[in-house]
Amino acid sequence: MTLDTGHARRLEHLVEWGLGDEVLLDEDVPHVVTLVTDTIAAIVGASREPEVLALATAAQGLGGVGPATVLCTGEGTTPVTAALVNGNAAVRLELDEGNPHAANHPCAHTVPALLATAEAIGSDGPTLLAATAAAYEVAVRVARGARLRRSVHPFGTTMVCGGALGVARLRGLDVEQATRAVRLAAALVPASTQRAANTGATIRNAITGVCASIGVLAVELALAGTGDDAFALPTVFGEVLGEGYDDSRLDAELGDLRLIRSGYLKTHASSRWTHAPIEATETLLNRHGFGAHDVAAVEVATYDPATRLDGREARNGFAGKHSIPYCVAARIVLRHNGVSAYTDDAAAEPRLRTLMHCVSVVEDPAMTAATPGVRAARVTVRLLDGRELSATETAPAGGCDNPYPADVIHDKHRSLTRRALRDDAADELLGWCAELPSARDLNGLAAIVGRRR
Repeated sequence: MTLDTGHARRLEHLVEWGLGDEVLLDEDVPHVVTLVTDTIAAIVGASREPEVLALATAAQGLGGVGPATVLCTGEGTTPVTAALVNGNAAVRLELDEGNPHAANHPCAHTVPALLATAEAIGSDGPTLLAATAAAYEVAVRVARGARLRRSVHPFGTTMVCGGALGVARLRGLDVEQATRAVRLAAALVPASTQRAANTGATIRNAITGVCASIGVLAVELALAGTGDDAFALPTVFGEVLGEGYDDSRLDAELGDLRLIRSGYLKTHASSRWTHAPIEATETLLNRHGFGAHDVAAVEVATYDPATRLDGREARNGFAGKHSIPYCVAARIVLRHNGVSAYTDDAAAEPRLRTLMHCVSVVEDPAMTAATPGVRAARVTVRLLDGRELSATETAPAGGCDNPYPADVIHDKHRSLTRRALRDDAADELLGWCAELPSARDLNGLAAIVGRRR
């Protein structure tokens, strides 16, 4: 690719804006609180998973004792280690927020780094929220220019740039230093394979943790004077991991186009790419009342890259989260797509496994062309009695165009936190999050999350 000499100017423009006073509008503060709460709840809820808790328990052995809270245990460690273990947990249940313009989960990759840093330096709630908004906007803007290779899973990748910017803002870096930190973060990105997610390998989650920790590390490297590659972003995201990079999108409509309100929240514990098929399947079930024993075949037409999730084996529950055939079969057999639909026991259910092999996934080019604004799916079910049923979903619940009611999201957060914490501690944690806009400090978090079931 030809490296654009205007790249440095555009990146610095974005960084300068991310460090400025206009990055978080007053009307967006409640939404940012929801994003932080959603991320913390996802982390705490995932601490019931054995490999998540094992890594969290090892945190002090890895990083020593420090001021940053490990949300799965309540212990304190260094910011870089807390970011690692909390980031690993954030995506385990597939219930953290995401953004279609990034094809990624901005908060899972940035909030663990920001929260750990903010605790370490004694920040207050409003400062943490502003850094969260800055990290989110930068992460999504960097992601919008990338065309990742088909074999590359989007987790990690461009999100590290948002984490580095948010931490730089908390640490008080100037534009030159913060820009260097963003470039250093891009240069440190690990490889992430789509195959890992599709086959149920939880290394995918560890990559999120590594990238959250890079947000902390990149700032330390910048402050230490580490030299950076001026074209790290277009080279790493456009050549190494991608097939092209349009960096004109870094600062396009900067200040006018607000991306922090363009994301989605989830109640289905699976990849967002599966949600339109799930919702279309539910429409057919409600209309026609058929069961798994009535189905001859199912075809799901959807957009690329959702078509990557076409596997029909799902060796475990985690693989099921990244399989459209599994998710559709689970909706028909189990009648829900919550956390318990993606356990290893659920994945072994004979009726689900049989039906999963009857589901095929094909691309609809018109749906691909409509992304990322519209992420649709058409589900066609052919029944054994010869009937053919079809439904299309263009705006699955949870997106900015079809948001869940506030009480649904609150119930989700309550359920997630109560998976691991005593009921009183879970409610206190949600109250702690709600008070962030006026919180003078971030004290008390460790004590709350330490009160486990």
